[in-house]
Amino acid sequence: MKNLNNYLKIAILIGFISIIASCEDPAPNDYIQEKYVEGYLIVGEPIRGIILKNTQSISDKYNHENGLIKDAVVKLSYEGKTITLEYQDGETPGYYYPDLDETVKPEVLYDLHITTQDGKVLTASTKTPKTFEWIDEPKTPFYYPQDTLKLEAVDSLKISWTPVEGVNYFLVRTKHLDTLNYGKYLTPATDEPNRRCYNFLSKNEDFDFTYKNVTNWGLIGNTETAAVWFAFKWFGLQTIAMFNPDPNMLNWFKNVYFTQSTQTDPLLNSIQGGYGVFGSASIIEKEIFLIKNQP
Repeated sequence: MKNLNNYLKIAILIGFISIIASCEDPAPNDYIQEKYVEGYLIVGEPIRGIILKNTQSISDKYNHENGLIKDAVVKLSYEGKTITLEYQDGETPGYYYPDLDETVKPEVLYDLHITTQDGKVLTASTKTPKTFEWIDEPKTPFYYPQDTLKLEAVDSLKISWTPVEGVNYFLVRTKHLDTLNYGKYLTPATDEPNRRCYNFLSKNEDFDFTYKNVTNWGLIGNTETAAVWFAFKWFGLQTIAMFNPDPNMLNWFKNVYFTQSTQTDPLLNSIQGGYGVFGSASIIEKEIFLIKNQP
């Protein structure tokens, strides 16, 4: 009788495990490939850098080159005319317009129309923003604080820019131009190497996927800032740029970059027939040199 009870308990346990196992989600082998677009028109610059890709399954090893779509028909319509973009390889691959004298204009509606070889059609539109200017531009060279926990009342890095009607948020970008060399830009020049900035907000290489990026982005809800020291990853030569983004670009940065999420909000997607962003921005930019706070 005792053995019978034990067998019964085992049978019930096996049945319970089988029920739970049957409720689990199926293996993710029903992946459906989609098209992905990422492109930004910058006022005053040539039309370039519109990237078209096939999405890739998380079960496969990611390969940037294999994902690129290089043979699509990409057209851009604005001010009553339509131009065809061409694909180019290189460090910054993507579709561009060969006439480099044809630059992006402010306050103009641009319509993007893409047709792929497998018959997919993707469309998007952006109205380029108004231009703006520096009021207090970044001064160079400037000196990183000796102690980032005890900043002086007067910050040597104070920047401001003209307001734009209807715009509440601007993007700020620091871009490091030479992470290896430092002393070559001094007077007199030396062979001193460059190094990273270290402060209490420094991110860990093991946990931050942007750790090695030479660009850093931030969101500012006004037209001036007195301290963006923590935006710098390296000392030395770099640029500071302010972006006046259209809603498409701003939403995409909120959606992907600032949340660092593995999922996207479809309401912040600006591509019809696919995923991604087609946006625009006007920018102001200044090259600066950041002096080390310590050797």
